Amino acid sequence: MKSVLKILFVITFAISCNSQQKGIENVVREWHGKEIVLPQQIEYKTLGQSSASSALWDSTYKILTYIDSIGCSSCQLGLSNWQMLIDSSNFQKLDVSFLFIVHSSDFLNFDKEVLLYNFDYPIIYDYQNQFYKLNRFPPAPYRTFLLDKDNKVQITGSPINNPMMWELYKKEITRQPIHQ
Repeated sequence: MKSVLKILFVITFAISCNSQQKGIENVVREWHGKEIVLPQQIEYKTLGQSSASSALWDSTYKILTYIDSIGCSSCQLGLSNWQMLIDSSNFQKLDVSFLFIVHSSDFLNFDKEVLLYNFDYPIIYDYQNQFYKLNRFPPAPYRTFLLDKDNKVQITGSPINNPMMWELYKKEITRQPIHQ
């Protein structure tokens, strides 16, 4: 009886993993090449204070991550991990900017988290959830994208806590254009 249960568990686990893999592939396929639409009004904050940071959109590549208030928004964002990637990209002189878009039911608590980590990179505070309304992002954890100069998705998936994904991002960012 125990061996039958073990076999059923293994089969169920295998089917679940295969189904999850197909879900990931569908999200990646659906979002590749999709243009991220910008709202009319964007409010940036640096260390909880309003700032003007529209130059972030001028980089050849942008890494955009969307965080909403479902669950722990500061946990989802992972400020210390992002800071390490920002520092790494600056050190390597990568032509990339980082776009953090936060829609939260508790922006005050989020401000405290930003101050606690002394995270001084601009964050977009999306009070009206305009980014989501315009773009209908996929469910978490598929809300981080590498965008090209035209704001079209090149890669879907978060590079924080995933060195292989970060290497994939860097490879795309440093890829030389093909001259015809």
